[in-house]
Amino acid sequence: MANDVNWNGLKKDMPDAGFVENYEIYRRARPTTTLIVLRTVTDPTLFRSSDPERAETQEFSGVLHAQVNGEKFVSKERLTGLNLCRELDDKGNIINPEYTYNEPLSDLKKSQTADMLTYGLAGTVSGATYSQKSRVIEGYTYSLERYDLMNKEVHNALYESGTMRNEKGGQSEALFSPTKVQPGMHFVHFVTLEAGTKEMFLYLLHNILNTSRYGARETRTGRNIRNEIIGCIQSPSDSSLSCGEMILDHIPSDTDDLSVDDIKAILSSYIMEHKRADWNVFVKDGFTEESKKILFKDFPEWLTKAINVCERKEKASSNVLREALVTLREEGLKTVEKEDKTEESGTD
Repeated sequence: MANDVNWNGLKKDMPDAGFVENYEIYRRARPTTTLIVLRTVTDPTLFRSSDPERAETQEFSGVLHAQVNGEKFVSKERLTGLNLCRELDDKGNIINPEYTYNEPLSDLKKSQTADMLTYGLAGTVSGATYSQKSRVIEGYTYSLERYDLMNKEVHNALYESGTMRNEKGGQSEALFSPTKVQPGMHFVHFVTLEAGTKEMFLYLLHNILNTSRYGARETRTGRNIRNEIIGCIQSPSDSSLSCGEMILDHIPSDTDDLSVDDIKAILSSYIMEHKRADWNVFVKDGFTEESKKILFKDFPEWLTKAINVCERKEKASSNVLREALVTLREEGLKTVEKEDKTEESGTD
């Protein structure tokens, strides 16, 4: 990425389709941009459910798959985004120092930050409640491969001596046997930005690409999931898809190992089955049928640039992200001021 890349230049290169021009509280138009995220497990990962020692499960065609609520991903990605906001902030031009995750402020102006504007928040101002709905739709996703409930680990709680016996010689019975999602397993996650601005898109993309620790006990483990963008769909209307539907209709029950190429082929077949005429679809490196017919084109230059910026491999990327975050906060503040003036004129 050249050092002269700036947010206004990148924003100009991005198509208007799939985005709204400016942030508004009320969504009069609902264009969408759906990111197709391939989440590859790189270390054993525990996604807790009502059973604290294993993930939720779903059966497709007689095969058990790990089921993960999208909130288990988005909550970690929001924290990544908030860290970015604080890192790039200059005297409150991106985030108010009082703003924290899931703790609404009573001052709506102080709440205007990329996190609230993109992912939503509910709170109370002057005794009245307010609700900012999320622009991000992250449904359930499922492991593409079989989830083996018999593949358990056994852990124990050690005393300070380093053994399972205390200083009096008593034996600890604190054993637990989690069933983790194993390395090499894949999740395809359809993440949709609805009625979002281009600034929101950059923020969402950054958070996905820079989060790598998920699941229970992630604060005590290293990187356990690698995220990669393998597709993108833009539409003036809905473009959301379902991982469960893709598995049910396009992955044979006897499938064990899937390569990235296999996943792209399955994904492309699934999209072709549901593609509408107003969808613009891109698949990483493009996808061509055996008949040599090109089904989907490779990523356009603007998307590749956006991914490069969000990966933050060059110093100039921080300036681009900062400009986008400042713009997004300014739009939020303008909207609040506009609403305040409307209320004041209504009481005159």
